[in-house]
Amino acid sequence: MSPPPDSQRYRNLFEQAPEAHLVLDRAGHVVAANQAACRLFHCADAGELDGRSITALDMEASPDDVRRVHENPAHYLPARFETRMRRPDGSHFPAEVRTRAVEHDDDIEVFTTLRDITGQRISEQTLHDLESQLEVTVANAPLILFSLDADGYITLSEGAGLYGLGLNNHDLVGVNAFERWADHPQVPQDLRRALAGEHFASEFDLDGRRLNISWTPTADPDGVISGVIGVAYDLTDLRVTERHLEAERDRLSTTLESLADGVITTDADGRIQYINPAAEALLDVDRANVLDADADRTIGLLEPGQDSATPLAARCLRWGRPLEYPEGRLEICAGPCHVRATVSPLGGATDGDVTGAVIVLQDMTALSDMTSRLNHQATHDDLTELFNRREFERRVESALSIPGRHRTPHVLCYMDLDQFKIVNDTCGHLAGDALLQRLAELLPRHIRESDTLARLGGDEFGLLLNHCPVERAQEIAEEIIDTVRDLRFEWEGRRFDIGVSIGLVPVYGAQKDLNILLSQADSACYAAKETGRNTVYLWREGDDRLRQRHGEMEWVGRIRDALEQARFVPFAQPIQRLDPAAGHSLDHFEVLVRLQDEQGELIAPGAFIPAAERYHLMPEIDRHVIEAVLIELTTHPDDSIPVAINLSGQSLAQPEMLDFIADRLSHHGIAPRRVTFEITETAAISNHDQAISLIRALRYLGCHFSLDDFGSGLSSFGYLKKLSVDFLKIDGSFVRGIAQDPVDAAMVTAIHRVGRVLGLHTIAEGVEDAEGMERLRAIGLDYVQGYHIARPRPLRDCLQDLRTSS
Repeated sequence: MSPPPDSQRYRNLFEQAPEAHLVLDRAGHVVAANQAACRLFHCADAGELDGRSITALDMEASPDDVRRVHENPAHYLPARFETRMRRPDGSHFPAEVRTRAVEHDDDIEVFTTLRDITGQRISEQTLHDLESQLEVTVANAPLILFSLDADGYITLSEGAGLYGLGLNNHDLVGVNAFERWADHPQVPQDLRRALAGEHFASEFDLDGRRLNISWTPTADPDGVISGVIGVAYDLTDLRVTERHLEAERDRLSTTLESLADGVITTDADGRIQYINPAAEALLDVDRANVLDADADRTIGLLEPGQDSATPLAARCLRWGRPLEYPEGRLEICAGPCHVRATVSPLGGATDGDVTGAVIVLQDMTALSDMTSRLNHQATHDDLTELFNRREFERRVESALSIPGRHRTPHVLCYMDLDQFKIVNDTCGHLAGDALLQRLAELLPRHIRESDTLARLGGDEFGLLLNHCPVERAQEIAEEIIDTVRDLRFEWEGRRFDIGVSIGLVPVYGAQKDLNILLSQADSACYAAKETGRNTVYLWREGDDRLRQRHGEMEWVGRIRDALEQARFVPFAQPIQRLDPAAGHSLDHFEVLVRLQDEQGELIAPGAFIPAAERYHLMPEIDRHVIEAVLIELTTHPDDSIPVAINLSGQSLAQPEMLDFIADRLSHHGIAPRRVTFEITETAAISNHDQAISLIRALRYLGCHFSLDDFGSGLSSFGYLKKLSVDFLKIDGSFVRGIAQDPVDAAMVTAIHRVGRVLGLHTIAEGVEDAEGMERLRAIGLDYVQGYHIARPRPLRDCLQDLRTSS
């Protein structure tokens, strides 16, 4: 292959030309390619291009186009066009192509020059993108592009800013600005300045919009001003936003100035840039004197247990995160001044460049004082200012977790005043309160600083002696007894002698349960009372007196559980007429209570009634039994058989018991005549006035009353006339031996005759054999009750049997 012309000189020029050249034959195949063409097509030498068809290289050339050109080159050439070229390796590039026909050896060849225009295409695309962006900006941004000639006629007006003026693009083209805005002196004035050659910016209102206009004069080649170009920015919305921000800043400033919390802001060096009035007052400083001062030195916050001020701002600025100090005290305060401090960094949300800090100081002095008062109230007795029961128990539990040192125990003292009830009942609660307060002043004189004295409630006190030998504890207890005995308490001219009973429990290890320990101390105190009062009783394992007392205390818990779980079961024992004409006629049932334990076993009342009476639980048991009996009567509506329910002396003493009984009778719809209430002779005498009042009220409703265990007191005949009862039940101790003991027979006969005189029906309880029953019949008693008649059975079963038999 050899390039035309056939001289060596032209061959060299062809090979070394900086532009890429190809020579094509009439068929459109490459017959020559210079070095630049090889580089352009990524070929090692011209051989890789030799013989290739132009259609293989030109991506846009078709065989028909090539054929037409080469069949008639004079018609189609020379030519200049742009196309996409394909390299042998498959890559491609945009190219500018120039072609011309050349005669060679009586034939025509096509001389082709190619130029890679990739860079040009990139520049064109970039320019196109910029033009598009400018077009979008002008179309959407609140600005106006404009130009005017030397006479003030508008030659260009474009931009979204025109819409704010009620105009569209090009609406102002051809309009004379001097004439259009003649009534707005700012426009003609600024336009003249620009036409005079001044380059400047101005801001003013135009047709209801706030515009900022940049004016630039234009000149012809000779330097003569030919017009003005400019850009007008619509700042209306921006200025509205700025006004809103300014108003918000004013509100924020007013808020900061009005806050009760102190607010301080600093720069990046921790120097004060702002301080509100609350912070000024809290730190006792003047704003003018502390601006640009070191914030940490000005504040001087002391954390608990520290003597030097905490560097609030410095730490926050160094660490770049919020910090909180819930408890602190200000150095400058003469008295207690408690604050909570919060420090937050300013700026640097993304780049970490902290520009300052904001410090908020909350005055917690009042809250701290209130918290202290609340803590005091939570741990102290309001009346005596001694520790209360809750705090005492907490301290005892804490002591229990630490064994006594070297076998020196802790000693728990339980103290109960003697004769305190007399003071309260005689002179009222004010006198009782005054006595307790006086004792609260005297008792601490006998204890050590490490000990704990508390009022547990009522007239009961607790004393915990930490690491105290038992002998020393007894001495302290005796000193307390002497102090209380020596106290001569006077109230309104009356003088009272007060005593105290003290129970002591040594604690040698950490194994004892708090409730058990308190129960033992209470039992020891009760034993002290039983042994004569004004004494000390030391708890010892195996003590019979304490074991009995402790057993009663255990019964209290079991009784309360049984009440909560409704495990008191009403039993019934029939009461039978003795009238020979009536045969063995059932008159009514007496309800007797049984306690069902956790295993379902039934427990007789003799086991739990003493504890219930001692700890005043009988009213709760009575209420439970009354409710249970009335429910059973509701499910067995047989009016012919009444029931007798026992009422304890403690229930008689409760005024609200009457309302309870009346309410439950009405609620269950039970006729009062179906219910008889039994009260013991002893209870009636002990609660004489209350018993008379309750009997009268319930009899008025229609209920009946029976005086139980009559004769056991031997002092009740005088009271009998005042008690409006219906039945007189003779105590079983006289009835059981009536057939053998003439004294018992005489007692029964006498009680029966008194009952007859008073118009009462008599009942003999405790009938255990036929001989005794016949003797009672001979005396003339109305009713009998006892194991000889029937043993107690569940009330539900008794009522069900009656219903079945009827």
